[in-house]
Amino acid sequence: MHHFLLYIILTSSLISITNSCFFTAKWNVYLINDTPDSFAAHVMSKDDDLGNHIVPPNANYYFSFCDRWDRTSQFDAEFWWDKKYQCLGVVNDFARSKCHWLARCYWLVRPEGFYVSMYNVSFPRPEWTFVKSWG
Repeated sequence: MHHFLLYIILTSSLISITNSCFFTAKWNVYLINDTPDSFAAHVMSKDDDLGNHIVPPNANYYFSFCDRWDRTSQFDAEFWWDKKYQCLGVVNDFARSKCHWLARCYWLVRPEGFYVSMYNVSFPRPEWTFVKSWG
């Protein structure tokens, strides 16, 4: 009976480890729509294609990932809104410099362009850094 109980405890521990990040940070990334209409986003990394997503106004698209051991995971996103297009790195060295303390990045998509912050605060606030305008 003790062996069976030990087996159950070890198995459940291994299952929880495989569902979480082990020795690396779990990053949370939010693409927030602050435009009057829906936008489309295609998010991808070298290893993962997260596909196309339609984000309605006042909504967000969320994804998370376990960072590589050497902290080099990168994700790019293509955005389409109205008749505008832009591609930018949503997880790269610049984003890490803005979001690294919490491993959480909020990207605010607005009519004039893209802002990043490690905090989900109302706009405009000094926590938001302007990154890029629409192409």
